Amino acid sequence: MVFNRDCYQVEVEKIKLLENMMKFFKLLPLFLMLFIVACAGNKASETPEFEELVSSSGTGTLNIAPVIFTKGLEVREAVRNECQLLTKLPAFIQSYGNGQYAAINLQAKQSSKADFLTIEVVDLPQYKKNVWAGRGGQWVTVKGSLIRKGKETVSFKASRASMGGFMGGYKGTCALLGRCTKTLGKDIALWLKNPVDKATLGDM
Repeated sequence: MVFNRDCYQVEVEKIKLLENMMKFFKLLPLFLMLFIVACAGNKASETPEFEELVSSSGTGTLNIAPVIFTKGLEVREAVRNECQLLTKLPAFIQSYGNGQYAAINLQAKQSSKADFLTIEVVDLPQYKKNVWAGRGGQWVTVKGSLIRKGKETVSFKASRASMGGFMGGYKGTCALLGRCTKTLGKDIALWLKNPVDKATLGDM
């Protein structure tokens, strides 16, 4: 029997190809799961549905001014255009605080007959999220003031950070900032129940 080296080499290559294909198909479910988690983490569903005015069982009215980035704050273009922080934060405050007031107005102006809440985003990460480079966490820091029916003014500063929780390494920047913003909305709504001056909230 004559040994055919070329045929032998072809068979070896076929075996290697089959082994690689088997490895790929074993890992395919994991890749699909990671893809689904990443896509779910980047959806804009973190923002609650809200109206410009929400009625509830509380008393009085809260007007929330348009949230802004503080002057001079460097905000990455992708974060400014895609993460919707300036609309998410007041929406979460409205969602968590709608039992405290008879009405909560967003994008509103100051009125002597209503409490008036102003908020500025004062700090954000300057880097793009990259867990493999050790830059996984994101945070949002805000400051705000509450004018109570045109008279007494009280203020707060709040910050929240997030690594994204389970599978956080595969969640996008906006998903992590959204988690921070949602928790800040809850913190601020809780503070509105008893607005102590110069309060520090969240992770401060």
